[in-house]
Amino acid sequence: MKPSIKLWAILGLLAMAIVFVGRIGWKKWLSIKSDPLPPNATVAGNSSILGGHYYQVSIPPSPEDNYQSADYRIWIPQDVRTIRGLIVKQHGCGDAAAATGLDHANDFQWQSLARKHHFALLGTKLPTGNLPCENWALINYGSGAAFVKALHALAQKSQHPELERVPWALWGHSGGADWVTQMLQQYPERTIAVIAARGGAFNLLGTNPTLVTTPVLFALGEKDKMIVKETQDLPKQVFQRYRKLDALWALAVEAQTGHETSDTRQLSIPYLDSILTLRLPEDGNDLRPIDRSQGWLGNIVTQQVTPANQSGGNQVEVAWLPNQETARKWQQYVTTGKILPTQKPMVPNQVKATRTEPTTVLLTWSYQPDLANGLPSFRIYRNNLSIATFKEQGHNFGDAPEQPNIVLKFQDKQAPLDAIYSVGAFNDLGESISQKIEPIGNR
Repeated sequence: MKPSIKLWAILGLLAMAIVFVGRIGWKKWLSIKSDPLPPNATVAGNSSILGGHYYQVSIPPSPEDNYQSADYRIWIPQDVRTIRGLIVKQHGCGDAAAATGLDHANDFQWQSLARKHHFALLGTKLPTGNLPCENWALINYGSGAAFVKALHALAQKSQHPELERVPWALWGHSGGADWVTQMLQQYPERTIAVIAARGGAFNLLGTNPTLVTTPVLFALGEKDKMIVKETQDLPKQVFQRYRKLDALWALAVEAQTGHETSDTRQLSIPYLDSILTLRLPEDGNDLRPIDRSQGWLGNIVTQQVTPANQSGGNQVEVAWLPNQETARKWQQYVTTGKILPTQKPMVPNQVKATRTEPTTVLLTWSYQPDLANGLPSFRIYRNNLSIATFKEQGHNFGDAPEQPNIVLKFQDKQAPLDAIYSVGAFNDLGESISQKIEPIGNR
């Protein structure tokens, strides 16, 4: 007996689903089924996850400026009396990148880095409309001065006057990469380090000896076809030119990756963590010099890494990296394009379940984001069975967080009277699960 047409259709859909899951992998299939965590209605003001405060200002253009508009949002960690420095994340060209530019200040993984070193974290919004990107990407068209004015306004608004004089670490993507390298040239004595993702060499003409002691990382994409001269050729040429001067510069070409930032944050954050530790003094803001011999070198040809004091290779073929951890992550970045986690997330804490109705329980919990995992994925367990999965904060094409404002809560609307709950935080390495709790208000 031949199967019915309806049965053939069902079998066909099932086969397509199996092929689809096979192509994307089970882990990705599971992540697709995950839900986003609930949003927090507050964009500016207090942070609900790590603590701290947001402040936002706008700097309108002067008649001589070319940029269209400029907005800035800063996050200042809780209980930090004196800010020691500033991490600036500058988005790339286009209104799509600008639309999420301010959200860079809401990124929990980057906030963890800022919090560790008593830094503030800054996101920007510089739209272009129908105008060329260079109207803001070139700092002498007004965006450089607007940034300085923004720091003045934010210093007053936050009551942190030191913001006007602290050193900064600069991160930029695409057109933002060109912006941060111009700021390096304009303020070398104030720049701790620079990460230029998918660009950044457009205005680095010749060589400037004052820049060789400032760590710079060019993070390129192996398959980046976006204006190849600016995203591939020029950064490699500038890197080699400065490495001839023994500059503390690095080149990392992310394997199997295009113009998107992909896993660049997993290299950028430990890189900056080490650089900030090396360069910041115990007291004051005067930056300390770095001992080159104490770093590591990554060979851009062989993709091997060695301690700097043991290398005798061609100077223009090696990237200078601050420590062994960063060197290992650099190696993964350039060989596979995927930097693997080295630790599973911590255990969620302060888990609380409250029965609000006969069959409804509100579950809340706390979590301390860290440099390695940021805000990870979560599972909700009821009576030892998983009933919900929430995806990690995540990031978009330009490294802005996909969920900038999050509340850690879950409402179970089918809660039996004997319900016992726990919350797990997980990544590819494993899961950490909280203790089981009984809802408050159970009868």
